Amino acid sequence: MIKKLTASIFILFSITIIGWLQFKDPYMSSSNASFITMASAKDLYSSNCSSCHMDNLAGNPNWKSSLDVDGQRLPPPLNGSGHTWHHSPQQLFNTIRYGYKKIDPEYQGKMLGNENLTDDEIWSILEYIKSIWPEKIKAKYDSNFNK
Repeated sequence: MIKKLTASIFILFSITIIGWLQFKDPYMSSSNASFITMASAKDLYSSNCSSCHMDNLAGNPNWKSSLDVDGQRLPPPLNGSGHTWHHSPQQLFNTIRYGYKKIDPEYQGKMLGNENLTDDEIWSILEYIKSIWPEKIKAKYDSNFNK
């Protein structure tokens, strides 16, 4: 009896924790939505974005005023202190997918995009990035783009 109760509690606890760790991106339709953990989203960010935008999403400290050795713009912060939160979810998605050069041919930067990521992976990276933003920035973003 106690073993069955302990096992039931363990299963219920596990299901609750798994559900808590998962998220669904609000911008995807329910027909193509999938669940990716925040830890997986952080890993995707680390593998695909952090080499330029840094592990802490701080970007290059001179992103507004300097260029790299090739004369290209430096990567901006994604942590809410830059301009990322000024762009719509679809603009951010397209930037990750296709790079900024395809959006703005005059852009002088190295954001090339990654067409190997799935849509769900891109949305999860964006959710991870937004999870780092200060609450005030998230609220402003949501009021601008979640109407």
